[in-house]
Amino acid sequence: MKTESYLGLLDKETVVKIAILGAGALGCAIGAALTEGGNEVWLLNRSVAHVAAMRRDGLRVDDPNGSRQVTVRATTRAAEAGAVDLVVVLVKSFHTEAAMRGAMDLIGPETLVLSLQNGLGHEDVLADIVGRDRVLAGKTYVGGVMRSPGHIESGVAGKATYIGELDGQITSRATAIAETFNAAGLATTVSANIVGTMWDKLLVNVATGALTGITGLTYGQLYEEPLLKTTALAAVAEAMAVARAAGVTLSTTDPERPWTLAGEGLSPAFKTSMLQSLEKGSITEIDFINGAVVRWGKRHGVPTPVNATLVACIKGIEREMTDRQHSSKLHGTTVGALAPTLVDKGDNRMNGSKAYLEHVAIWVKDIHWHIRFFEDVLGMTMREVDGTREEPRQYWTLGGLQFIHNPNYDASEGRLGHLGVMCEDMEAALAASQRYDVREMPQGRNWLRLPDGLAVELIQAKPASCVARALEINPRAEV
Repeated sequence: MKTESYLGLLDKETVVKIAILGAGALGCAIGAALTEGGNEVWLLNRSVAHVAAMRRDGLRVDDPNGSRQVTVRATTRAAEAGAVDLVVVLVKSFHTEAAMRGAMDLIGPETLVLSLQNGLGHEDVLADIVGRDRVLAGKTYVGGVMRSPGHIESGVAGKATYIGELDGQITSRATAIAETFNAAGLATTVSANIVGTMWDKLLVNVATGALTGITGLTYGQLYEEPLLKTTALAAVAEAMAVARAAGVTLSTTDPERPWTLAGEGLSPAFKTSMLQSLEKGSITEIDFINGAVVRWGKRHGVPTPVNATLVACIKGIEREMTDRQHSSKLHGTTVGALAPTLVDKGDNRMNGSKAYLEHVAIWVKDIHWHIRFFEDVLGMTMREVDGTREEPRQYWTLGGLQFIHNPNYDASEGRLGHLGVMCEDMEAALAASQRYDVREMPQGRNWLRLPDGLAVELIQAKPASCVARALEINPRAEV
């Protein structure tokens, strides 16, 4: 790949074409800055309402200087944007693979891909899809809060961004990207220690994300509580010990520094991305943040009880939230994401954990053909869609099929992507899997890569008893 193409654009003072893959609050904050810096920026988000608002009215950006409307290019479809010079990946950690594979229309012969996501491990996922020579890593301390579709609060001023090559070299292309960002008001530095830089940012997320998710507090409220600060510093100290054991060079040895850095320059009303996710009723990136500290700690023999407790608390909140959402769907009611509720969950576990194959995911070049075939011939209608019915990125059928659209896939149609297995007791299954030579995948601890390469996604059934009920059905039994 010609790595000098990006440099050529700068030399000729040509507009740089950039796609923000995952233009939520943070992506829009960065995208708005790059747009106002004179670049051609495409904001990609799967929310039809958010994209429609930006296309109709522009992006409303609130910051310490006031409120303004920024005219932006926004779309739900990568094909509309076409090939770009730089893709900035900001989707949630667990969506990285599906989002990138569904956005291959952005990738041209010389496109570079930069991850600015929270947590660890995304670069390897992206490298498997687009090639390692295209991928750069980075971390940003820029903040953003989604106020409503097409409306964000931006925290750009005084917030640093670091980027770098995966091998630690200071290259011309990394420097050129930094120049583009700096010219747009995004204070960006090229790092020769990007792994250490990623850990530095991880420490900031470790300090504040889970605690705000558990308590529901804004940054301003969090920093007013001494007991919470003590917990945050203990979690950061654990993470620092893990990094040292792993041979990672950090920029500081003082746990106070990440704690202070997290809220620097942000409004007291700002909320962490983890709290924003829970308030929207979405699962969080806890497995890639505090969960990553726990996993690395086990790998290097470093105890991480504080981080393990924070992970457990967030997992409990997610469980209650999804149970309540499931209950509200069954009863036709609408329940707020974090509203309190009285639910008798009971004990649905049974002796001897069971599971069944819930869906089979396959890569397809022509997703519409597959949708029509399985609906017309087999009556397998839509269960869920990622995107719209007209422009689906992923499509789930009643009956257990998942189509993942990739028009650039060169092999035969219908390659197996992964198996989705519904578990009566996912934790028991994960514990049992440790006896086998399986690897945890970057998507999360419930994703396993088998020795032969097969990917398996484990899903916790809610309630657990539904697995046994599903397995009681035997359509081949003689009457």
